[in-house]
Amino acid sequence: SLLDAVQEHSPMVGRFWLVVMLLFRILVLATVGSDVFEDEQEEFVCNTQQPGCKPVCYDAAFPISHYRFLVFHVVVLSAPAALFVIFAVHQAAKPGREGSPGQRARRLQPFYVGSVVARIAAELGFLLGQALL
Repeated sequence: SLLDAVQEHSPMVGRFWLVVMLLFRILVLATVGSDVFEDEQEEFVCNTQQPGCKPVCYDAAFPISHYRFLVFHVVVLSAPAALFVIFAVHQAAKPGREGSPGQRARRLQPFYVGSVVARIAAELGFLLGQALL
């Protein structure tokens, strides 16, 4: 029902973005992500044989796991859409807020634009973070 609410309050581009995100990010990450990144430290070679050095060397070389970074990416990108849907459902449930669907859409439009701007900012931030990672 949450996806239906998103579809109801989003324009065509927003619906397409949601489907692309669900199919190509969440589904791929859930099905093959853990298998791909499961043995991240197996092939890593530390330059000393001191016990306990391998995790310390690995953490210095890779401060965050790529898999956890991608999962966090999906969560952060989903948050603005989820918050918008919660807000839209809350506004629709308020008493005295009846009106035509066009009036409702005009009231929600600034909040939808804000959620899109937040998603774009998150995408750019994660693109920069991934380049640095």
